[in-house]
Amino acid sequence: MKKHALLFGLCLSLLFIVSCNKKDATAPANTTPTTLSVKDYYPLVTGDYWIYKQTQYDTSGNIMTQTWINDSVLVKNDTVINSKTYHTVVNYNLMGATTPSFGYYRDSSDCIVNNHGKIIFSINTSGIIFKDILTPDTMGYVNYSYNGVSTSITVPMGIFSCVDLKGDVYRKVDNFSKSYLIHNYTCKNIGPVKRMMIYINALYRINLELISYHLH
Repeated sequence: MKKHALLFGLCLSLLFIVSCNKKDATAPANTTPTTLSVKDYYPLVTGDYWIYKQTQYDTSGNIMTQTWINDSVLVKNDTVINSKTYHTVVNYNLMGATTPSFGYYRDSSDCIVNNHGKIIFSINTSGIIFKDILTPDTMGYVNYSYNGVSTSITVPMGIFSCVDLKGDVYRKVDNFSKSYLIHNYTCKNIGPVKRMMIYINALYRINLELISYHLH
């Protein structure tokens, strides 16, 4: 299956460069505002890693037979691109890939962005954070929004209290009139706990659920 036909829930294809400006929130009277950092939820320290169980589902929610081993994500080292320092993040065995894939991420105005300016993760309590347009010929797009309400998520490693970076997926074949939800659950001081992906054409889904992790 062509790579462009697959929509990754947490980190894939923005066509345009987006900017992320942090806005100061006005705290209600007689309250103490709580400041959150995006790195509280998306750690990027060299040597950090996460291991995920991969499960694929058909459109009826039935588990599909596959032979993929666990997916592993490693923060390998820092690298300088265009005079800016990025953390090198390596993904091993995603959907059975035989070669690792590399991403280069940094904190920009409290958003995690890659070296192309694409937002990877953000925390924001007001509406749509960013829009991900899928190629070719705008075959679909995703509106991502942040839900900071704690949700209890169960994965092989245990039960975690997570926030949700939700994606509303719209497809050209549906005339952009119907949305399909994907969720990316992230736990403070741990990172991504449960990630979801979807094939934009077949609508098969892949869940990646945390098995183990190590942070420095």
